[in-house]
Amino acid sequence: MRRTYRIGIDVGLKSCGLAAVEVDGEGRPVCVLNAQSIIHDGGVDPSAEKSDNSRKQVSGIARRTRRMRRRRRARLAKLDALLRQYGYPIESFEGFSGFDIWRDRARLATDFIEDDAERRRLVSVACRHIARHRGWRNPYHSAETLLDVDAPRSDQYQELREQAIELMGGEYIDDQATPAQIVAAVLDHDAALGATKNLNGEEVPSLRLRTSTGGKKGDRLGLLGTRLMQEDNAYELERILRVQQVPDDQARALVRQTFQARSPKGSAEKRVGRDPFDGEPRALKASLAFQEYRIANMLTNLRIRGNPDPGSPTRPLSIAEKQAAFDWLMGDESGENPTWTDVADEVLHIRRSCLEGVARSKTTAANGSARVRRRTRQSSRWKTPKTPSCARNCWIGGMTRTKPRRSR
Repeated sequence: MRRTYRIGIDVGLKSCGLAAVEVDGEGRPVCVLNAQSIIHDGGVDPSAEKSDNSRKQVSGIARRTRRMRRRRRARLAKLDALLRQYGYPIESFEGFSGFDIWRDRARLATDFIEDDAERRRLVSVACRHIARHRGWRNPYHSAETLLDVDAPRSDQYQELREQAIELMGGEYIDDQATPAQIVAAVLDHDAALGATKNLNGEEVPSLRLRTSTGGKKGDRLGLLGTRLMQEDNAYELERILRVQQVPDDQARALVRQTFQARSPKGSAEKRVGRDPFDGEPRALKASLAFQEYRIANMLTNLRIRGNPDPGSPTRPLSIAEKQAAFDWLMGDESGENPTWTDVADEVLHIRRSCLEGVARSKTTAANGSARVRRRTRQSSRWKTPKTPSCARNCWIGGMTRTKPRRSR
């Protein structure tokens, strides 16, 4: 006698249910052969249980950190090679202590150094020091945007200048001063400056450049409350090179290499998967199969009320009603943004007030029906693949129909 079996799989966030059932000739269950639930961690990294970060997220952070350090080493090595090419010596920072380098940077930005060997040594030290503490800039902006910076304009620079003026008792600091000149001005204001105040107003034994919190010595206030922008340090480096009469071509090359960074533009293109239906590269959720699943899932959650009264009983859509609504939504070629009122009127032939289970949009029509809102961004860069009209870019109160597109 031939036996027929059915296997069911219920995939959850942190468990997976499995069942094997024997059915008779009419498809009715006869007996349960096996049923079990497999518990898993849902992809959460065991070392990040408190933050609930996934293994992919944790490994991604570590991977990006390794890449950042690898690129930093390569960038600094290229800067050293460029300095040697132009005849500048490479000197270790071990011979400097405290604010020595900041004082030298301020000196370079103020006066021309007559001694050629001393000038080249200090210019090299300043370039390499700024390259290691160059600040932040928008990664989508190239290093070319830092050439010919005429003045520091960032909020971080203004905060540094205002705090320095306060520490100096209100003494004026030129608004064109470089960050190193501001630091040197604070140090020179009181040569015996051996005490400053922490965040609690208590005196601590030394002046700090950067603010530290939670240490053994308590919270200590530094001159730099936040990291400077790269444009501020680029302004200082360009001023140093100009005051020390470095040839223009060499100066621009040194600025480019000091602030060189790889742009993230297009970095995700090569990692985009291909749609199994048409072979076009696009984001995973832009797949036509995913959109069909989402529409079907939304229709499954709809309920029809017997009458408009709020307390009346509801029922789910029948198979025929769900199929009709699915076909209508996937085949609509009107080009208009449909609402749930259209689904109720055109397909289900009921009043909109009798349709429940629909997420409401903030933008609603006068009759309360959720309108369609555009969600994805179209770009002329991408060639639009030929797809059925069912994949137009719209959503109805939470039910998404997105035109397949390439991931940006």
